[in-house]
Amino acid sequence: MISLTQERRLARQAGRGDRRALQLLYQEYSEELFAVAYRLTESSADARDVLHDVFLELPRTMRRFDRARPLRPWLCSVTMHAALEHLRSERRRREVSIDSIRREIEVEETPEFPVLNSITVERALSSLPEELRTVVVLKEMEGYSHQEIAELLDISRRTSEGRLYKARKLLRAKLFER
Repeated sequence: MISLTQERRLARQAGRGDRRALQLLYQEYSEELFAVAYRLTESSADARDVLHDVFLELPRTMRRFDRARPLRPWLCSVTMHAALEHLRSERRRREVSIDSIRREIEVEETPEFPVLNSITVERALSSLPEELRTVVVLKEMEGYSHQEIAELLDISRRTSEGRLYKARKLLRAKLFER
């Protein structure tokens, strides 16, 4: 783990295109950033492409980095935006495990509800608008707080909470309509 002083020095050097600094930042943050990209793209190949693009563009994007703030959350935000742009440009749809959806919409299997199969869940999640799916992924699957999501997406905390509420409501309706 690198210190705040090292992080700031590396960020400054990476902004100038220093390959060694970029390599050290990659070694420090690539696993976490890959996980963010993977959760949003649901594809290892796409997540690798996103991570590659993030680090390829890092010298240019570092100009927007506020060096008074920590680098890790900013890199997560850059990666998240790159992954979302990748999804938009490729028009890909993610697949999510049935267990994660059951947890996020607080469903218990009871005799009143049919067993949810993964295809039904995938279709329901795919039917959500991108802004709602993104909050579900960041909150329920990545474990971000609503405040962190608000900062990542440049929305208010209340908007994040509202989107998650709306996503859960829509998922329930899709999954249990008779």
